[in-house]
Amino acid sequence: MPSLTPAMWQFFSEARVRQVSVFWCALIIGGVFAATWVRVLPSIGIAGLFLTSVGYALGQRRVAQWAQWPSLLCFGLVYLVHLGTGLLRTALTDAALWQDLLLESPFLLLPGAFLLLPAWQPRHLRFLWLLLLGCCLAAAAGSTVYYLRHQQVIEQLYLQSQVMPTVPDHIRFSLLVSMAVLAGLVLLTASPLPRLLRRLVLAGVVLLFLYQHLLAVRSGLVTLYGAGALWLAWLGGHYGRWRLMLQSTLVALALGGGCLLLFPTLQNKIVNTRTDTAQLDTVESANNYSVTARYYSYQVADAVIREHPLLGVSKVKLDQAMADQYSYMYPQISRDHYLLPHNQFIFNLAAYGVLGLLVSLLGFYYPLRQAFRTRNALLVLIYAIVTASFLVEYTLETQIGVVTGLFFLLLAGAPTLAEVPAPQPGPYQPGVRPAAVA
Repeated sequence: MPSLTPAMWQFFSEARVRQVSVFWCALIIGGVFAATWVRVLPSIGIAGLFLTSVGYALGQRRVAQWAQWPSLLCFGLVYLVHLGTGLLRTALTDAALWQDLLLESPFLLLPGAFLLLPAWQPRHLRFLWLLLLGCCLAAAAGSTVYYLRHQQVIEQLYLQSQVMPTVPDHIRFSLLVSMAVLAGLVLLTASPLPRLLRRLVLAGVVLLFLYQHLLAVRSGLVTLYGAGALWLAWLGGHYGRWRLMLQSTLVALALGGGCLLLFPTLQNKIVNTRTDTAQLDTVESANNYSVTARYYSYQVADAVIREHPLLGVSKVKLDQAMADQYSYMYPQISRDHYLLPHNQFIFNLAAYGVLGLLVSLLGFYYPLRQAFRTRNALLVLIYAIVTASFLVEYTLETQIGVVTGLFFLLLAGAPTLAEVPAPQPGPYQPGVRPAAVA
């Protein structure tokens, strides 16, 4: 194994690697929100985290989290499904296949990094979750100001199956907001926070909860309430905090009811959804209504699945396979409104077949078993949010979706060092100097 120089050995010391890892993770989180302007930032963060972990492993001559290898390396099965089905349907020289393999490379790099890195300081993980909360608050404030400046125009857009502009896009952003809210709740109930910081986190959680209703993205609201209900059940069932569970439930219902009465965007989204679902029997409506368009995308995907049930058509060929079925089954729908199935499970079934779906499910959900065994509430909640998004989006097929759907799972499941309480001063003894604190 290659040896490191003394300078490199010092750089890849355990303490330094922890600090550098926090920097790369912060770059990934910040990069998700800045990807509109600097698209490569999340990728730089992922590459930096992986290279740091490799340097640490070489310096220490060990795999720090080897005991956790099944729960980490299992994510690589998702990448192998992309590679295997891609090679089955096209050549390795196909540019589209390479583009997909590059897009899905975090399924190799991120689990590998968390496998090689040392256990995390709890305060470092708290900082990263607080950074997510802060980034969501800043982005929410920006889109809220834009809404207030163009209120009438944006409220009309909600009647036309559109929403206010956000960074990142509204689907991914609403997912991040739900993660930030639930992570904030976990920090408030399970982490030692200073009083002022605790109040700020609580205020941030409430503001983001309200903003999620103002944004009124259906998938965001589903993930928020679904994971929120799971967290309330966790409070009562695992922590025995029934009073807090009841109080939180009443507050959430009161705030949600108030949003329903006060936010025109939410009211218009409900009106639009009712109008949209009433068009399901009219094929031409898929050209104008999002729910109807998704409904017909599922019908087209079903036809593709029936023709290639076992191994699918591969992701690189799915778009063309769907287009061929659209033109045959529903010529009333214009090509500009052809949709891939907005459901990760249906998408996987069409692209990778039954075998690919089963392998990808095993790879992605295997760590959930360990989460329940160790009672890792945050990891269970992040899984709930990501899974709820799978029902309405193909989350793992975009750059930001891959980072959102994978990175925060790994962060929530990262092993931590035990909290070390601050040393307390002993009784004063004349002539005895207090011991130095490391």
